Amino acid sequence: MEQCEFCFNMFGDKKMLRHQKNTQYCLKIQEIKAKEEEESEAKAKEKAKEKAKELTCQFCSKEFKTKYLLRIHQTQAKYCLKIQESQNSEDIISLLITCKFCDKKFSVSSYAKHNLTCKKKVKSLTKENDKLRAEKDQEISILKMKAEKDQEIAKLKMKSEKDQEISLIYTAASDRMQTVFEEIAKQPTYQKNSIKNIQNNLMISNLTPLDLSQARVDSIIDEKYTKNDFYEGQKGAAQVIHKYLATDSTGKSQIICTDTERGTFHHIDVNGEHVIDYKNVHLIDRVHLPLKRKAGKFAAEEYVKNSSASKEIILNETSIRELESKPGLFNRTLAQLTGKNCVRPLSVKSSSYLPITEELLLENAKFLTIDHILRGPEGYADYALSYPLNDRLIEEDYSNPVFIKYKDRSGNIIIDYGGKMLTKMLFNSVRERTYKLIESNENISFEYGSIEDSIFQDEFISIVISNI
Repeated sequence: MEQCEFCFNMFGDKKMLRHQKNTQYCLKIQEIKAKEEEESEAKAKEKAKEKAKELTCQFCSKEFKTKYLLRIHQTQAKYCLKIQESQNSEDIISLLITCKFCDKKFSVSSYAKHNLTCKKKVKSLTKENDKLRAEKDQEISILKMKAEKDQEIAKLKMKSEKDQEISLIYTAASDRMQTVFEEIAKQPTYQKNSIKNIQNNLMISNLTPLDLSQARVDSIIDEKYTKNDFYEGQKGAAQVIHKYLATDSTGKSQIICTDTERGTFHHIDVNGEHVIDYKNVHLIDRVHLPLKRKAGKFAAEEYVKNSSASKEIILNETSIRELESKPGLFNRTLAQLTGKNCVRPLSVKSSSYLPITEELLLENAKFLTIDHILRGPEGYADYALSYPLNDRLIEEDYSNPVFIKYKDRSGNIIIDYGGKMLTKMLFNSVRERTYKLIESNENISFEYGSIEDSIFQDEFISIVISNI
């Protein structure tokens, strides 16, 4: 016995087929069911069309997966913004920001970049500075004339030759003092630096030519860059580049850093020309692609073999991939290797260590700036090492770090594995300051405030540890 799938009556095997083809009430049920399925399918198609229409840009007809992505596209894509502006779309015109210097309109995200490079703004500010300088010079000139007039009146009021003689003595002394002041003003502000500059010039003149041909760079990185270097991120990459690419046969560095804070590096090219490589832009341009290729290969291999270290693998691969845009640790490592005698060397750490407390961290939060926030983990690390953590982290051999040490308010030494406790304390102390700065800068997107993200915090503490 079998049950009919339409009317649910029971029949024998042979009668079932005949029943479904000939029985009127069963045929009626089949007809109704077929009609319902057809209507359901039509509704589904109509719903799909409506959804596709909702996710299609009404200006450029491009389709998106979500309404969020569609909204981002309509408020940031340059070609779509132009179409909207040409159609006088009220929605987009209300969101555009007009530059008060050149009268051009921009989206919120693109205005921040334009505001830094607007030529008419620079020209306007230059004119304003020139005007202020001229007004200041005029004010000084008026004061000088008044002083000279007062001096003449004083001379006329002197009743005796003795008074006149005394007046002449004072006038001569005043002139001599003015001459001395003018000579002092002409002297360089940083006399100590001039000695250092001479030393730096001597070191630069003694550099041997550095061959940065792409074939040589590719060959050295392919041969010398190992998995151990990969696991040290940008620090490992910088050590390999310095040791095997930028060191001559005598072991002498072919690169010198003369200003670690500004990232000023020097080398002599194969033509004997002196190259000033700010932020190592030229060097990084040559080494980035082969490093990225080799790091990607190591990451793929290690992800299969050592899945438990996936977080560290991803972090190191990302740091190499973003070397051109975020070269902070790479440049600091090269500065440490090549900047021992520069004008502005890395700060010397104190042998005495002060305690780290929550009150201290909160008190120093006022020194966090929008520039620190814009630079991400590197900027927060710069803030931490320059202010609340300065002279407070105990020096250890952090070549393969798993912990950091510091003192609490009672003078006890805290062993903080992975720096987790210190990271949590520090970000708690600057959380309110971070969001206030972001809110007060309308052109900053919220991604710069992602201090709650664990990968963001891991990169922060990694940079801090590498600079202890």
